[in-house]
Amino acid sequence: MDKETLFEMSSDSLEDVEDFSEIMDLSDKVAVVSGSVGLALFVVRRLAELGAKVVFGARSEEWGEMALEALNDLGYEDVAFKAYDTRNVVESEELVKFAEEKFGPVDICVPVAATWQARAFLDMDEELYDDVVDTDMKGQYFLVQAAARSMVRANKGGKIVTIASVAYKGQDMDKLAMMSPYNAAKAGVVGMTYGIAKELKQYGINVNCVAPGAMVTPGAIANCLETTERYGQEWQHDQMSLSEAPVSSSPDQMARAIVSMCTGISDFMYGTVVEVSGGAGLSFQQKPWSYTMDGGLHA
Repeated sequence: MDKETLFEMSSDSLEDVEDFSEIMDLSDKVAVVSGSVGLALFVVRRLAELGAKVVFGARSEEWGEMALEALNDLGYEDVAFKAYDTRNVVESEELVKFAEEKFGPVDICVPVAATWQARAFLDMDEELYDDVVDTDMKGQYFLVQAAARSMVRANKGGKIVTIASVAYKGQDMDKLAMMSPYNAAKAGVVGMTYGIAKELKQYGINVNCVAPGAMVTPGAIANCLETTERYGQEWQHDQMSLSEAPVSSSPDQMARAIVSMCTGISDFMYGTVVEVSGGAGLSFQQKPWSYTMDGGLHA
């Protein structure tokens, strides 16, 4: 077979390629998101920007109402909030039911809600452990289950994007650690993503995971202050001076990747973990050692 024929076999399909604007369009899609501040708020905003109708839920009704008002002020009207506790299975089911009654069957689920608390392993107590693991892993599991049931009933596929963290590989706080329940929960999220993805592909549902790195959020600030109160200023000093891990000043840098996975971009992706961490696992070179390029130390 000659090269021209081989090329035409590929090029003939160029006319059938879907416009990128259509791939990213979420008009008439219904999304459910857990969380109301930090990363969750930016995920809701980006989903709404692409045309999705979004229901989001969180424990703090005060923060939820503030988030809803902020989104409405930006012109996003097809957004609704419901107070719910992500650790409660029944309330997860009720959040999805609320979304169905408000906008229709669920097409997208992004369980963002999370908590953590830096605590020495030797100091960890059961109450804090349960709060972190139930929020960060169990909460995601059962919200995804409720959303998937809605998708299967509607028989039109869907997108599920679970939220892990680079902490699932232990890449959280350099030289400090103290995040063992969070490490465990986020590693569990990755594991459950693989398992759920294998089951739900048959229904036309793409299940993938995004693992963000460190970012500045209200929750992160509050948790750092609480840890400082417990361990003193020395902990805060070490936390700020020992770590070289990159920190995003805006959760939107993570939200862009998460929301893209809710679109046609992920049509051929199943059980994939996408890290958006600013290269947290890399040791970046600090000087241009080149001797051939202008600007190099030895040029």
